[in-house]
Amino acid sequence: MIFEKCVYQYLNVLFEQNEEIIAMVPGSFKPPHKGHYEMINHFSNISNKTIVIVSDPTSEKSIRRTPGGKRITSQEAQQILEIYTKGLSNIEIVTAAAPVKWVYDYVAENTSPGQKVLLGVSGKGDDANRYLGAQKYAPEGVTVEASVFAGSDLGTSASTIRTILDSPTLDNIDEFLPPHLSKQDKEQVLSVLSQLEEADESSSWVLPS
Repeated sequence: MIFEKCVYQYLNVLFEQNEEIIAMVPGSFKPPHKGHYEMINHFSNISNKTIVIVSDPTSEKSIRRTPGGKRITSQEAQQILEIYTKGLSNIEIVTAAAPVKWVYDYVAENTSPGQKVLLGVSGKGDDANRYLGAQKYAPEGVTVEASVFAGSDLGTSASTIRTILDSPTLDNIDEFLPPHLSKQDKEQVLSVLSQLEEADESSSWVLPS
């Protein structure tokens, strides 16, 4: 009995050492800031592959705009994230109308025994509770768990940054950018933020609180 228990424990350790870890980081990222990068970098360091899922909402209520009405699209968020993460080799960035559903579908359809899925969430609000049911969608042999990241820069607010994006400059966006970026990287980010889509005067929109 003792021998069997020891063998079981050994096999468990061996399995854990060989398991593939897939991290998923869903979010709005409108716009991506240094806190987002810190979180993505964290999960990149502890996983074999990290998938960042950028929300691509269709309802006006969920679209993120500047005070002047400029829209920050999922494509622009993706462009900026690609600049931030170009030094990370295990990152994939996708867009989805419903990131939570995308995560559940991925777990159900694209995972296999021996894999562990980390659902990267921030410590704010009830982010972790969105994924309480994710394990039941996983195939047998796949482990799914929410992993809370409470990084020092997640106090940075995307809504605060949006207040300066009607007239962005290197000076006013610099404090929100990841510190590892070169001047050229920062200029590329500024270029994206300087070409945000103007509000359509014929449509009505409400600035999210």
